[in-house]
Amino acid sequence: MEQNSAIVGRGKAMRARFVALALLAACACGDGGGDDDDGAQGASCADPAVAAGEPLCALDQAGVRCEFVNGERCLLPYPSSYFLTPDPTTVTGWRVDYPRQIMPVNVNGVRIDPAEWSTLDGFSPGPILIASFPQGIDLAASGTAPVNRVERSLEADSPTVLIDAGTGERVLHFAELDVQAPDDARRAFLIRPAIRLREATRYVVAIRGLVDPAGRPVAAQRPFAILRDRLSTPVAAIENRREHFEEIFSVLRRAGVERNELILAWDFVTASTESITTRALATRDRGLAANGPGAPPFQVTSVEDEFSERIFRRVRGTYTVPLFMRDARPPTSFNLGADGLPAQNGTAEAPFTVVIPRVAVEGGAPRRARPIVYGHGLLGSGEGEVTARNLQMLANRFNFVLAATNWIGMSGEDVGPIVQMIGDFSNFRILPDRLQQAMLNFILLGRLMTAPDGFNSHPAFQFDGVPIIDTHELYYYGISQGGIEGGAYMALAPHTVRGVLGVPAANYSLLLQRSIDFNTFQLVFNANYLDPLDRAVIYPLLQQLWDRAEPQGYLSHLVADPLPGTPAKKILIQMGVNDSQVPDLGTGIQVRSLGIANLAPTVFPLFGVEEREGPFDGSALAAYDVNGTAPPLTNTPPDSENGVHGAVRLLDAAQLQIDAFLRPDGKVINFCGGPCFFTGVPGVEER
Repeated sequence: MEQNSAIVGRGKAMRARFVALALLAACACGDGGGDDDDGAQGASCADPAVAAGEPLCALDQAGVRCEFVNGERCLLPYPSSYFLTPDPTTVTGWRVDYPRQIMPVNVNGVRIDPAEWSTLDGFSPGPILIASFPQGIDLAASGTAPVNRVERSLEADSPTVLIDAGTGERVLHFAELDVQAPDDARRAFLIRPAIRLREATRYVVAIRGLVDPAGRPVAAQRPFAILRDRLSTPVAAIENRREHFEEIFSVLRRAGVERNELILAWDFVTASTESITTRALATRDRGLAANGPGAPPFQVTSVEDEFSERIFRRVRGTYTVPLFMRDARPPTSFNLGADGLPAQNGTAEAPFTVVIPRVAVEGGAPRRARPIVYGHGLLGSGEGEVTARNLQMLANRFNFVLAATNWIGMSGEDVGPIVQMIGDFSNFRILPDRLQQAMLNFILLGRLMTAPDGFNSHPAFQFDGVPIIDTHELYYYGISQGGIEGGAYMALAPHTVRGVLGVPAANYSLLLQRSIDFNTFQLVFNANYLDPLDRAVIYPLLQQLWDRAEPQGYLSHLVADPLPGTPAKKILIQMGVNDSQVPDLGTGIQVRSLGIANLAPTVFPLFGVEEREGPFDGSALAAYDVNGTAPPLTNTPPDSENGVHGAVRLLDAAQLQIDAFLRPDGKVINFCGGPCFFTGVPGVEER
């Protein structure tokens, strides 16, 4: 208790100092030209007389690295290259370096430990760009790009600009305010890219022309105005940034954005492919090498014949996987070796559940069934979901054998650890680490489905001694969380080409605030992290680590430019318009990032996405509108569950589409006979 009190005391003192700096920075703003009378050329804050007359001299005495051009928070604007330190050993030449003293603080005064972030060589390619304007912003009067008209962000006079610094290309995005904050003083201004950014790439952000709720122009805070207007200053901290900002202004000028228009500008560098994927690839490759060329050892523990009117047999058991965690049970993180990569730590037993449809054994002679590795929904289990009604229908109608295991990291056994983790996000790495182990587990489950010494070698998967599973080609199907995580799994899976992602999206930092599923966890989050600006920054901070285990980190290597040892994939995304659990805003960003077609005629047009009529071979979005109520346009969840999320998987047209796609010669086909619009929501199945 004494230690916590000391931490709280130091935290309060530091926050008070930073707030004082912010107020001083905000109280006087540059006017766009001339010399600064507050600091003469050659003067220094080391001179007590100068320091007494220049409040910004406090920046030279802060004792901790603090991004100061936005004033309100040391981490703002986010993400800033100010928190990159040179490192010649990384792909980008940088390494993330957050001082712990400026990280978000919880209710107990404990700041997030940035150690795990320092393993990255840049920021997420799916960031939230954050600034603070405590006077408030009128988005409509400012003319920013809204969430439902992202193309506005590419217009020449857009108040917000996001630029690839190397090419000068403008990046599609939208701007919004954090309406979950109680007042303007603590409300973050958010810019969200509407397409995934490139890895290992420098970007420049510019903000101009904003007005506050009273219609007054928003002025730059004084430290930024000094840099923008070439004003002299005795403050070394500002002078040390001048050359860097001159280069930023040059990038913007070449893109048609003049420095005298700017309220704020900054830059950042995205993480490299290697920084994001190396751990998962090492886990996969080392795990497969340890397993050997065939199937992993497995044990059948339960065989239930005549399981249902559609399922002939349910088989349950366990299989042995190389373990790369410090422990087999949560909460635990990777067992990292001297090379900084996951090192094997013995083995663990993963559960499996397999369903064999009746159609596979009708007539007394087995018909070889197509194998699907199935990914379950949010915080569930493979066993609990693979016998759901929609999957029984799919399996028996089209002769699929489905096998499921658990998405450890986000399975039922992880609920308790996740709640604890929300209390101190220093431990967040546990979640993506376990998800990466889950990727290996799923890949090895696929081996069991196709290897000669796998399931087909056991009587439970035979009928009158004849194997039931067709081992020629392996497929993937996942719904909800299984659709989301399926994007990362498919990018890593070495022996699967075709997969269906049911009601998926990317990325989690966008999804959480807009999903009705997060409501309970949001209460825990808010109770542990009291400051709305801290909470706003935490989402993209978590995304930096989550990239290693969710589709955002892998979208550029899924249908093209595949990762080493991995074939390019063909992906069918089935989404529900106005989904209250997985917001289709994130699905649209995922589709745009993948560069795949929107199956025509569509009920969900997307700016910048080609519409294409089927049938065709390749990847596509298939959107289904079941007349669900629309969600808010703000970063808030819907008021109630509208049934869309569970409806798509039950549609006849959607199941026919899965059957047509998951074949060696599969095609993308529209089975709706026109736009896929349905006037009523069919019966809803649990996720």
